[in-house]
Amino acid sequence: MASIGILFFSGPHQSQAPETVVELSNAALDKGHEVQIFCYMDAVNAVLENQKKIEGIFDVEGGFREIVDKGALIRLCSLCLLVRGTAKNCMKCKESKGKIKRAGTPDMEKILKETDKFLVVC
Repeated sequence: MASIGILFFSGPHQSQAPETVVELSNAALDKGHEVQIFCYMDAVNAVLENQKKIEGIFDVEGGFREIVDKGALIRLCSLCLLVRGTAKNCMKCKESKGKIKRAGTPDMEKILKETDKFLVVC
């Protein structure tokens, strides 16, 4: 099957971009494709724990947990986490069994080289 890379920029609840990333990833994973996501800039905040769930608003945390459980690999820009002060609040890397990791821009290049298609979601 094909592999898909996604460079993701938007933070949670700023736009429908997190929902788009989750829905695209779910569709690809359900068809047996591999998915790798690099969260850059405010997108690192989409993978924070303990986000408040509000009826009628997309559950960003739950959506990202779902795609990780299905096998998506998520890389979080370490510098982006550091400058936002959110590194301690991101989904636990240990619990994800290596599917969520802190990373740098060389990892984004690796995803670009490893995947058949590369999308940018702003």
